[in-house]
Amino acid sequence: MFEKIEKILKENNKILVSSSSYSSSELTNCSYVSEGLELYIANLQNSNIIRQISFNPKVVISLSTETEELTYYGLAEIIKEPKEKEKVLKKLSKQDKLKPEGIFGVVLAKIKPVKIVVPEWNFNEKISENEPPIVKEVFQSFSRTVKIWMEAVRLPFVSVSVGAVLVGAAVAFFEHGIFNWSRFFLTFFGIGIFHVSADLFNDFFDHILGSDEINVKRTPFSGGSRFIQNKLFTPTRVLVGAIVSLLACIAIGFYLNFGVQGTGVAGNVIIYIGLAGAFMGVFYVGLPFKIVHYGLGELAIFLSFGPAIVFGSYYVQAEQFSWAPIAASVLIGLLISLILFINQFPDHDSDKASGKKHWVVRLGLKKSTYIYIGFMSLVYVLLIIFAATQILPPLTLIALLSLIFSIKAMVTARKHYDNYLAMIPAQAMTILTCLAFSILLYLLHP
Repeated sequence: MFEKIEKILKENNKILVSSSSYSSSELTNCSYVSEGLELYIANLQNSNIIRQISFNPKVVISLSTETEELTYYGLAEIIKEPKEKEKVLKKLSKQDKLKPEGIFGVVLAKIKPVKIVVPEWNFNEKISENEPPIVKEVFQSFSRTVKIWMEAVRLPFVSVSVGAVLVGAAVAFFEHGIFNWSRFFLTFFGIGIFHVSADLFNDFFDHILGSDEINVKRTPFSGGSRFIQNKLFTPTRVLVGAIVSLLACIAIGFYLNFGVQGTGVAGNVIIYIGLAGAFMGVFYVGLPFKIVHYGLGELAIFLSFGPAIVFGSYYVQAEQFSWAPIAASVLIGLLISLILFINQFPDHDSDKASGKKHWVVRLGLKKSTYIYIGFMSLVYVLLIIFAATQILPPLTLIALLSLIFSIKAMVTARKHYDNYLAMIPAQAMTILTCLAFSILLYLLHP
């Protein structure tokens, strides 16, 4: 009977593939090549089917002939080194008219059958050698869940926020010799999940407003996570994740606040800072305020990820006011805002179409390049001024070493501001500048 099925697979070249992630599912018509009972399909790296099977390999395939309806339950595997399959990949790409788009190439996937059903023949057979053991399947399911959430929260971006926590805590140690490890870890973790919450809220509201759906200029650093667009998560799941992480952050904030000494207004500094930061993070894109639509997004990011995090982390440790963390927070806030700013270059067209009137949209790409270079240069000018006036210790000038990355970012932005692919190094170097700057300040103080 399997020989007859192999013959059917050999004689046809089109199938309907159903892939899924959590409760979301996707149907894709595509060409295939068969080798025995195994099938090969191809699609773009950012397509829904490839994104979904990279997290959940289970697929259901339907193939119809004039006399039979074949249902094929299988496990898909993305071929990362398809040198031996180059002819197959070339054939499939040609049949489905697939070609690389931007940073996304064509990906080959192999599907092994687990069960095949042909009702007309009363045929319903499992291929047991392809079924993973139950223990292995449970472990793989758990690891896939962790993997998908780790990618959804975009940890590389979270690193710049927790870097700001390091700076605030380092200044407190330098000034007062104070370093409370439990408060530090709670602040570190709380700020991390605050950033996760803000990103998830942004993904949800960008979906509601339609800006991510129309964005075709995706880079590794901009264009959103596209977890909703690729049907990896439902909008509801993203919103629930955003709310849960925000509530966890608020809970940590209240715990830290009541652990800090002080009365009256001074006794609730952490609450005030936290609530203000949460408001700006949630409503950066979120309804009804949509801060970014009024040209205030950069300011909101500066305040919530600069002074709010750096000074808040300082205050949790030192429990008093000082100009040093304020000065440091200005530098970190500017750098984090510049990450946002440079990431808006590739998003210019889609953001403009969806009404996100941030300054890159308002000024245009060329003028925005000068703004980017100006503010990046201002960071280092202020660093020198703060060190010269001893608002910050003179040795903080060690952070000038981060110019290695920032100069590369500025030169790239100046040359390639209107080429979103060529701007990717500028985006990466801006993130590295912020991380290097924060780490150098942190390492200096303790």
